Amino acid sequence: MRLKYNYQSGTFIIEAEDKEEAIQLKNAAMDIANMIVNYFDAEVQEAKVEKH
Repeated sequence: MRLKYNYQSGTFIIEAEDKEEAIQLKNAAMDIANMIVNYFDAEVQEAKVEKH
């Protein structure tokens, strides 16, 4: 899994490296988002999961 941060838009992108990992990420997407939010003591403004 790769975690990228786009500092211009202030968004994180989590990319799976294989199909199995993509399934795991899909199931854990909101948990991962909440973990990042808690780390930065922020709040979720929009949650969007996209299939690439």
